[in-house]
Amino acid sequence: MKIRINLDLTPSQWFVGILAELNERYSDWSDGSYDWAAQTTDFLHSPEPLPQFDDSIFETPLSRRAVSDVLQVMIAVVGGDHEGLRRYLEPIRFAFVIGYPRSGGSYLTKELLRTVGLDHAKVSEALAHDGFPEVSDVWFATLPGERYFHLQDSIFQLAEFLVIASLYYRLKTQRHPHGYWLAPKKFHKIVNWAGSFKYLLGPGRADYLVTVRNPLPTAISIYEKSGGFPKNGRFPVEAPRSGIERWVIRDLVTIGHSLAEIAEMDYFLAVQRSWSAYYARLATSGLFLGLRDEPQLIGYGAAALEATIQGYRSRHLNPTSVEPVLIHEKAQEHSRWIAPAEEAVDAMSRHWAGLGLAFPELTLA
Repeated sequence: MKIRINLDLTPSQWFVGILAELNERYSDWSDGSYDWAAQTTDFLHSPEPLPQFDDSIFETPLSRRAVSDVLQVMIAVVGGDHEGLRRYLEPIRFAFVIGYPRSGGSYLTKELLRTVGLDHAKVSEALAHDGFPEVSDVWFATLPGERYFHLQDSIFQLAEFLVIASLYYRLKTQRHPHGYWLAPKKFHKIVNWAGSFKYLLGPGRADYLVTVRNPLPTAISIYEKSGGFPKNGRFPVEAPRSGIERWVIRDLVTIGHSLAEIAEMDYFLAVQRSWSAYYARLATSGLFLGLRDEPQLIGYGAAALEATIQGYRSRHLNPTSVEPVLIHEKAQEHSRWIAPAEEAVDAMSRHWAGLGLAFPELTLA
């Protein structure tokens, strides 16, 4: 008996874009004009479209190697050859920055890139930031007009990311004195496959930096980055202005809210419920698989974030000064939401404690 399976494996635009850069075919990707880590600049609501490349991009030796490696890595993941995958990734140590959006993750990722000698503004958002790979365990469209997302898409993009990150950091940075290349990655969506990632990579083969911020200043930062506070105070369901606002909608739909309900929801309540859903899920995502104390939990604050980077600088013998965290405390401008936000933090702390996990203490910064 023979079983034949047809898979439609189309390289993602992010993989192709990074591959074009490595082939010196796309300088605009990393010309420094798009600062994805800007702490005070609104940028999320107007992303630049990627250019289209013809198939000649895949004809170089580097590209042929990358595509071959992607297929081999995908086969290793599907076939359960985790030892083969670990051998392939042995020279790379990932530094995954995990957390709800606007919780200090972009700052940490930017400073980690500077630690390995890269100008963050010249590293593509796809490689360093959220979005790619689109790992998802939701195999259906949750929003109107959204493309149906299959498991095969997630596995293929996972393979794309592991291969292109390995090539990129080995070509662009210096090897650490201990023999590995450090590969920073802001990875909000690891919450979907955290346990699988830890198992595939193997124990002690990655750093997991978890940032946590009070949901009220988080919401303020989200609307500031997305174009301002909505005039009616409601969440903009019909016209979300950023990827983060679309993620909030997806979170709320996933926990059972209709689009009509979300449209009537106060902006802060929408973000707060999305925030709660994220950290509740993170606790049982498999992130703590094996070594429970392996993930480093970082409560949002200048001292904690800057100290984390200083530790990396010391280990990498990098004397570069740490850029300060910019914090604008505006919670008092929405004082009626302070108590609900603190109640959400307290509820999450109790939830984690019930699982034997310690949730970090948070301020209103």
